[in-house]
Amino acid sequence: PDAGYSGLIIHYLNNQGLISRQGLTLTVEASVPLAKLISTAIDAGLAGLEALSGIPGTVGGAIVGNAGAYGQGVSDHLTRVEVFGGGEGALETKWLSKEECQFVYRDSIFKQNRNLIVLRAEFKLETGDSEALRQKSADIIKTREKKYPPGLKCPGSFFKNVLVKNVSQTSLDKIDQSKIIDGKIPAGYLLAEVGAKGLRQGGVYIADYHGNLLVNDGIATYTDVITLATKLKKLVKAKFGIEIEEEVRCVD
Repeated sequence: PDAGYSGLIIHYLNNQGLISRQGLTLTVEASVPLAKLISTAIDAGLAGLEALSGIPGTVGGAIVGNAGAYGQGVSDHLTRVEVFGGGEGALETKWLSKEECQFVYRDSIFKQNRNLIVLRAEFKLETGDSEALRQKSADIIKTREKKYPPGLKCPGSFFKNVLVKNVSQTSLDKIDQSKIIDGKIPAGYLLAEVGAKGLRQGGVYIADYHGNLLVNDGIATYTDVITLATKLKKLVKAKFGIEIEEEVRCVD
């Protein structure tokens, strides 16, 4: 928030960046860059994470948001997560099973319970061919860079894609069925249909090539972002009867 934040924000760091392997299982510290985990898996001939190539941030961040791309999610091969905390006065570490993490599309218990801090995670992957996995990773990064040019001041897709199963038939009748991908309606499509591309609020604007990219021109404020995001949600609701939800988390 522009006025600051009165709570406590913890940035967990572990300079060792540890990743250990036992057979098909990789155990990784939450502070390790997701890219490092993916490259380690590929070098070891382990498949299941390569489609996440190019997603910035740490393993912990990816777990909190249940990040995913191109039909693959970070929780697909995750088996358990070590956390710190859990409630008032709960100063302990413990392991949560995948089920206890309550992973759903771009969400998890960690988004709902901010007292839980992700420390480590365990993944059980599949056997793969390193060269094929490396090529797939490179192709995905190349595709992503067309959408997210290096240096772009953007948090990625701002809104979640919409699950068809959560949409009424009345709203579905207003959707171009050819735009539905794997049971999801792209938020970028909905936003483009309401004229989002190029819209601006103060220092933040929508990319002219993708309706779901809110870009900071260098002087954007929290208020600018929230104001524009609120306007976009209202436009989509008015045209399609669909309430789009933020994929990013706003600290307030």
